[in-house]
Amino acid sequence: MKNRRLLWIAALIALYAHLFIVLVQVEKQHERSVIKDYGDAAWYILVTLTTVGYGDMYPVTTPGKIIGSVFLVSSLGIIGFLIGYISTTVNEFKERRNMGYGGTSFKNHVVIIGWDNFARAVTECLLAAGRQVAIILNDKALIEDIYEDFPRKSVFILYSQYDHIHNFPKVNLTSAALLFVNLPNDTDKLITILNIKQQYAQAKFLVVLEQTRLKDTFESAGVSYVLSKNDIAAKLVASYIFEPDVAHFNNDLLSHALTKNDYDVQEYKVLANNPYAGKQYSEVFADMKLQYGCLTIGMVKVHDGQRLLLKVPPDTTPVEVGDYLIFILNGDQAPTIAELFQVPEGVVPDDVEPRK
Repeated sequence: MKNRRLLWIAALIALYAHLFIVLVQVEKQHERSVIKDYGDAAWYILVTLTTVGYGDMYPVTTPGKIIGSVFLVSSLGIIGFLIGYISTTVNEFKERRNMGYGGTSFKNHVVIIGWDNFARAVTECLLAAGRQVAIILNDKALIEDIYEDFPRKSVFILYSQYDHIHNFPKVNLTSAALLFVNLPNDTDKLITILNIKQQYAQAKFLVVLEQTRLKDTFESAGVSYVLSKNDIAAKLVASYIFEPDVAHFNNDLLSHALTKNDYDVQEYKVLANNPYAGKQYSEVFADMKLQYGCLTIGMVKVHDGQRLLLKVPPDTTPVEVGDYLIFILNGDQAPTIAELFQVPEGVVPDDVEPRK
């Protein structure tokens, strides 16, 4: 199709060049002609094709008038072609941009593969926590709706089939913090994970299973975090039955804190310039409670990529660079802690730079 269009354009240019030469030859020989040379002819063609028509240049011979008629009629077609071509090009650019073919520069973001109401709720929570999200989906009709609900600076969409792994570099997958595989059934999730791991062995995955019995299978496939909707829902419902206040408190902690009345469990990485690096856990616990009103409830030790969660660790446990401290805090306290630690909430890469 493209080659055929180029041939038509080449043929049109050749025709115009020939008519241009003929016009000069027939007009310059007439005594009343105002088109005496190629410059005059070029000006006449230009104002004719652009539909300006100053009237200062015009053919007087019969052959010249015939050629002029060709220019007059074809000018409408050329203008229409140019307008259509520009419009098509702009629309193609917008469509390619909407479909994510230009790629994204997001880093330490979350990639969500598959879109539904559950993924939408997860995205809302991630954006509230200040994380960027790249979404891979195979339904083009959903793209505009998602961009209407979420800002482009925080959300990037790639339209692709889920088995077209060669498209996935466009979501900057190597710099992603986590991949949340949210496909309709567990079999599709497992196949997609195995396909991705062939090219991205270091990728970290999270899945929410429909069938709890497959948890061991997914963990064997290298999935970092395997959850079950049924297990989570069952535990929360049971908790509401026999300890409703605890269940309500837990439910509040699972959502992101936005105001002083909202509480959240957050973790922050200890960088080299952190004021608590080198201190004991008991010192951190006392100071965070006294100075900032935050309750320190645990920490995470990271060695060789393995994360060891310490729930209420011994008082003498040292806080080292690279550890994560876990707090219960409200929405007003969160910005203060992020500024104190000079790092955003959540898991961050090893090469992250302190905030200025």
